[in-house]
Amino acid sequence: MDILEFNAPVNKSKVFEDMIQQSTDAIIYTNPDFTINFVNRTAEEMFGWTLLEIKGEPITILHDQELTSEQKKEMFSNLYSGKPHEIEDIRKRKDGSTFYCQIKISPLFTEKSRIYGYLGIIRDITEEKQNEDSLVKEIDLLTGLIGTARVIVAVLDRQGKIVYCNPHMEKISGYELKEVKGEDWISRFIPDREKERIKSVFKKAISGHPNEGNVNPIVTKEGNEVIVDWYDTALKDNEGEVTGLLAIGNDITQRVEAEEKLKTIYENMPGGVLMTGQDYIIKDVNYRTCEITGYKREELVGQLCDIVCPKGSASNQCPIWEDGKKEFRGMDTTIKCKNGRKNPILKNAQEITIKGDTYILEMFQDISERKTAEENAIEAKRTAEKANQAKSEFLASMSHELRTPLNSIIGFSDILSKEIQGKLNDPQKKYVSNIAKSGNHLLSLINDILDLSKIEAGQKQLEYSSFDLHEVLDEISILIKPLTSKKRIDLQMDLPPEDITVYADKKKFKQVMYNLLSNASKFTSDKGTITIIANQEKDKLKVAVSDTGIGMPEEDQAKIFEPFQQVKSAKSSEHKGTGLGLSLVRELVEMHGGQVGLKSEVGKGSTFTFTIPDKPTDN
Repeated sequence: MDILEFNAPVNKSKVFEDMIQQSTDAIIYTNPDFTINFVNRTAEEMFGWTLLEIKGEPITILHDQELTSEQKKEMFSNLYSGKPHEIEDIRKRKDGSTFYCQIKISPLFTEKSRIYGYLGIIRDITEEKQNEDSLVKEIDLLTGLIGTARVIVAVLDRQGKIVYCNPHMEKISGYELKEVKGEDWISRFIPDREKERIKSVFKKAISGHPNEGNVNPIVTKEGNEVIVDWYDTALKDNEGEVTGLLAIGNDITQRVEAEEKLKTIYENMPGGVLMTGQDYIIKDVNYRTCEITGYKREELVGQLCDIVCPKGSASNQCPIWEDGKKEFRGMDTTIKCKNGRKNPILKNAQEITIKGDTYILEMFQDISERKTAEENAIEAKRTAEKANQAKSEFLASMSHELRTPLNSIIGFSDILSKEIQGKLNDPQKKYVSNIAKSGNHLLSLINDILDLSKIEAGQKQLEYSSFDLHEVLDEISILIKPLTSKKRIDLQMDLPPEDITVYADKKKFKQVMYNLLSNASKFTSDKGTITIIANQEKDKLKVAVSDTGIGMPEEDQAKIFEPFQQVKSAKSSEHKGTGLGLSLVRELVEMHGGQVGLKSEVGKGSTFTFTIPDKPTDN
């Protein structure tokens, strides 16, 4: 049902006429040639003309000045396309005075889409313009001060429309003032999620309540967001009337991003972080602290630190607060957990200052797994040492027991080979010779095992004495001569001419040299060369035994000093040995506090080196 049919006697035309006459906006209806056909009472009051006085007159009677060709072109382009034409302009009253007004001109169409007239709606905005002029004057005064300031400055009118923004705002937003002047601030710059909140902030500030610390983003021309910390205050004229709003802001985007990054790092640190005040109250903790202790953040923050401190804050024994320290590093301690357990931690602490207040920042790592692993490793080491000690003692005992029967076998084989008790035929001589060789090889093996076992069992002690290096090497060369002469190996010595006194266990030094020369003789081909090089270096003696033998690949060099290890090759298989000689060399040298080294290349020979310190060590 038509809403005007609720009271049948009422004439519809009368209702429309009353609505038009009661409008607070001026309404003017013109013919298609823009001659005035009708004006309402508000228009009569606004312009000072009665309808009878101006009916039939051209609309330009109300104009302050003629429209430019560009203005006409824009207006007719809108009207002929069926769009309203909206402008803010100056209009003239009957008495010649002028005023600012907001004008909306709409075309009126017949059913056949022909224009039969135009409807103009005019609103007087003189007061708003005056307020704007007042704001502009204030801006002019401020421009010299804030025009080049590195703060964002914006001036809005009472409706929230942009009146002014400084160059820094233009730079931050990407908009020039002329692009956004007159636009609604919230619509242009505030993201949708913040619009309602900022409307409330604006209303509060425009009502005379300054707003400080309002942080909100603005959207730039490129669609990015810049986070700004605002201070808003109302602008007033000389009579105390609010004319607009002054908003001053600082771009804190980088600061907020940095704070977010720090917060992310803080919350995701692999260790716990705990901040305590001078009152022993916990001010903050990170997520990892909660994981380690089993407490929630709200269960820790605000509590005395003895909730997690094994000593307890009531003891007043904090090493920083009470002892005047600024920091400590690597404290191996524990932290109390919610379930009553004390977890081992490694803790660092630092005194820090935030906004004039002093705090202790503690950072700690949960080392429970490491402690367990260390305890297991210590126990495993203790067990291995016991087993190794038992093995060494067993081998030392067995080696000793085996020597007696072996000496008998070797002794009786010597008697048989000398044919003291009668002649032997050739096969018998061969058998007795094999028995003697095998017995001597086994005795050499047992002696090496016994020596290694005694060293490992701690039964082997060093007997230090001073001796001449040249003299000892001459003795060794005589001992090794049967091995070198058999293969016509040239044994050379490269020694300093002056006397060199060595302070070491002479017997074991000779054993080291003999083992190295014996090893070199085995793997050096006929007519090869073995060279002994020795010299004094600072606080140690360095000796090298170099040969022109078969050498060895790099992958075998690391294990050659291990017991029962020999280089596996076609040539090395020709040379029988116990695989213990070089192990004994390393053990005896290290007992002296020295080191053993090796350089070797397949087909070019090897060089074994060792050092002996001038002074005895605790080894």
